[in-house]
Amino acid sequence: MNTRPRLIKSQPPRPRPIEISPARRAAFDILWRVATEDAYATNLLASENYNSLSREDHGLLNELVLGVLRWQRTLDFLIERYAQRPTNKLDTATQIALRLGLYQLRWLTRIPAHAALNESVNLIKATEQPAAAPLVNAALRNATRDSATSLEEMLATVPNDLARLGIETSHPSWLLKRWLARLGETDAKELATANNTTPRTAFRFNALQADPAQSREWLAQSGIGFEPSTVAPQAFVITAGKLSSQATPVQTGALYLQDEASQLIAHLAANHPQSQISNPQCLDLCAAPGSKATLLASLLPADARIVACDLHAHRLRTMDEMRERLGIFNLELKQLDATQELPASFVESFDAVLLDAPCSGLGTLQRHPEIKWRLNEAKLKELAELQKQLIANAARCVKPGGLLTYAVCSTEPEEGEEVVAWLRAQQKEAGYEFRDMTRERLLELGLDPTNFLTGDFGGRTYPHHHGCEGFFFCVLWKRR
Repeated sequence: MNTRPRLIKSQPPRPRPIEISPARRAAFDILWRVATEDAYATNLLASENYNSLSREDHGLLNELVLGVLRWQRTLDFLIERYAQRPTNKLDTATQIALRLGLYQLRWLTRIPAHAALNESVNLIKATEQPAAAPLVNAALRNATRDSATSLEEMLATVPNDLARLGIETSHPSWLLKRWLARLGETDAKELATANNTTPRTAFRFNALQADPAQSREWLAQSGIGFEPSTVAPQAFVITAGKLSSQATPVQTGALYLQDEASQLIAHLAANHPQSQISNPQCLDLCAAPGSKATLLASLLPADARIVACDLHAHRLRTMDEMRERLGIFNLELKQLDATQELPASFVESFDAVLLDAPCSGLGTLQRHPEIKWRLNEAKLKELAELQKQLIANAARCVKPGGLLTYAVCSTEPEEGEEVVAWLRAQQKEAGYEFRDMTRERLLELGLDPTNFLTGDFGGRTYPHHHGCEGFFFCVLWKRR
């Protein structure tokens, strides 16, 4: 049983006047919020609360937070070895202090062992539970003395193959079991390994705000190298230097940071047979945060009408700010619950509908490693039912002859191929055919379909094959 901390709920442990480096203190606070508030680490890392950190401290903060979350299961295995007790018998604050210490000792070889140990002890002393300091101190000293023992040697004592792979790759067993059955041992292990690496940075030029030639010149002057993406048209990936969200061209909207797979989805939705019709009507049913909707708007003709919907008003406000920053003016924002009956004016009114449905996010574990510790198979089933509701509503909005593009950033078929199969069967009974046009759309974009198509419906991207987020996508042509 996971012991509840003796702390005020949803509040980081109260600091005491003990000297701790700013990066480690911030890492502890973020990991605390991830564990107790279901917050997302990437969002917290981008918070202005940490703007005062030096560049070096910010780098260490990112490394500590994402590293600990990526390698959590492996770290917990080490905690049990060195603390001589199950991790789930420790309170949350002690778990975090030990994970931070062991991550520095085992993964960050440039950090002196005494710094990793002392600061972890100081972190736990600074909480309301300083009594755990001797345990943290003893466990980390044990780990320091055992530093010559490799993880491979330790894993030899684990009798179960699946558990051993789970500890080695730091993934939950239930998820690995699925991947082993569906992808095979080599692919499953490569996917899990890729999930524990830093994702590539991808971006697109935004000609609505600046001449791409000017942006290219800025990148060159800043020592930032890049090359065209092989996944999405007009997308680029960074090959040298760093392009941060605080860079001037990103702040002004001349450049937009967006994963390649995410950009591909917008291209698939925009590049359709009816692109020559005047005043095309397009709908993005679950549009926030707006990356795909704004790209869709920039790809379609100026007379196109794009309606971008979302359930939450605050997310629409954020999207409105993004629209202004990117110079997009043909985007109409609308708040609605897409699981409920949609406005009558929507029914069979749109030439193209994009549904990037809420999902598990298992394709984004490089950026959001905490997701793998929160999900289970029951949650996947719940999400699949939600996605069926959404795709049924989205299908009603498509004109006969129009296209429906369905996407989820998930690796699991319940959220992808099986949702499409369910829709096709349901719509066939209603007298409609939804023909899979994914292959044709990929060819029109100049992409080799064999790099993407699945054996059933639509296509997929994977971090270990394509170097981008894992998405399922399917373009469907509605016919009577």
